[in-house]
Amino acid sequence: MNTKSWKNIIGKTRQYSTDYEGRDDIVLWDVLDIGKDQLLKVVFLSKNSPYSQGIRLAIDAGKGTLDIDGIKSKEIHLWYQVAFKEVIVRCKAEEGLISIYNIFQKKHFPESQKYGSGMLIEKDGEKTIYRCHDVTMENVNFDKIVFSIEKIYNA
Repeated sequence: MNTKSWKNIIGKTRQYSTDYEGRDDIVLWDVLDIGKDQLLKVVFLSKNSPYSQGIRLAIDAGKGTLDIDGIKSKEIHLWYQVAFKEVIVRCKAEEGLISIYNIFQKKHFPESQKYGSGMLIEKDGEKTIYRCHDVTMENVNFDKIVFSIEKIYNA
């Protein structure tokens, strides 16, 4: 895909993994519609991997900020091992969109979007549950990290 095409979809539409033949339900990169000013509750539910596991949240489309206890950025990484099990994130997003995907660290730096990476997603009202696989096609069970994101309210 050329650069111009990527600019039209990054941070604007959900992207599916092409690594799982015959499956069209495995998400590589999710995008939630959150409105312009939204509080989110992120809850880490479980981890089952020898690697560090986390999630990336970002305002990839348009202007905006994510705010956790006064720390503001366009992009944040939350790691299962060091984050509180529940994190409140205030999202201000000009286009009303937030990007979400799982990240992991095997050696010295965070990785994502590798062969075999993906998420199974289920909705439960305003809560979205993500069951993630990190990398490789071995031991695929979408439990490497499990987390939920819940819309608390629009401000």
